[in-house]
Amino acid sequence: MLYYTGIEEVIFSKHEILPEEPDELIIISGYLGPAPIKRLSELKNMKITVIGGMYPSGIDARLLDSLERIKESNDSLTIKFAEQEIHSKIYIWKHKGKILSALIGSANFSSNGLRTDYRESLADATRDTFSPLELYYQFILEHSSEIPTVRSKQKIIDFTTPIVAETKESYNIKYSLDIPLFSLTGGEKQVPLSSGLNWGRARLTSNAHVAAGDAYIRLPKDILKSNQSLLNPFDPEFTTPDGKRKRNSDPIELIWDDGTIMEASLEGVQKFKGKKYPKQLASFSSKQPILNGQRISKKSILGRYLRSRLNIEIDEAITMEILRNYGRDTITISLIEGGIYYADFSV
Repeated sequence: MLYYTGIEEVIFSKHEILPEEPDELIIISGYLGPAPIKRLSELKNMKITVIGGMYPSGIDARLLDSLERIKESNDSLTIKFAEQEIHSKIYIWKHKGKILSALIGSANFSSNGLRTDYRESLADATRDTFSPLELYYQFILEHSSEIPTVRSKQKIIDFTTPIVAETKESYNIKYSLDIPLFSLTGGEKQVPLSSGLNWGRARLTSNAHVAAGDAYIRLPKDILKSNQSLLNPFDPEFTTPDGKRKRNSDPIELIWDDGTIMEASLEGVQKFKGKKYPKQLASFSSKQPILNGQRISKKSILGRYLRSRLNIEIDEAITMEILRNYGRDTITISLIEGGIYYADFSV
């Protein structure tokens, strides 16, 4: 069977439909994303091995640190890195060493690879391929290591201590910009009271269909003028097999300076040099988020996180005074690799 929509859920539910309960999951992927790797903790009673194939020349220190923290919190998880470039995307389920099922295709084990419907695909491998597939996996495993090369001129980040006075050059950051959390009105900085960081408060003053804590970070056109490589334009020609045009959003993952991993989306549309770019960043969740036994909005994950760091209540208005007291009014967004960003809100 061929899968080109809902690939993430296919992978995380495949074990439920197999004739035997798998006790092992093997994931071989060119590139890795921390969000789906963190989600692997949902799979109980299963040994899990993840191999990243495209890092022989070096992995970003911020991504590596995030993966190491996830591995430390999941005793069933092993993460390795191929010693030579492997671009394959393979998912294998086993029971007592025997392959039960396998998926092969183009979808990397990252949010960008798993949540972009129609662009990536996976297909069930036939049983006659299980034997060579096992040989291929063993070859990759024998030429993999748990200790990868870190990109040159980078340092391992210790999220347990404050990052103070670090420069972009310290982490060899090429695509990085400060995103303002305010708007300029009459030449003065102001935080909108019912949009942006305060989007959820719009329900208090109007019939806006938003929830408590909903928030987004506006991506002003000025950042495209300063660093066009930070964001990719939407594909204007992309359509589904049914002829429907692809929704204007791209899935991404954020690694925050305190180690928090957040699924997010680049959404909305703004035009720059004849191309369509996202105009805001919002949180996302592959599952219904639950807080204290209650459902919450997916769009509130970002707002609740920032409000926690600002130490303010869910419906309190974020103002310039609050940002000044915190110590900064921007968030530094840096591109790690396709679909994975580092977000710095440290002071």
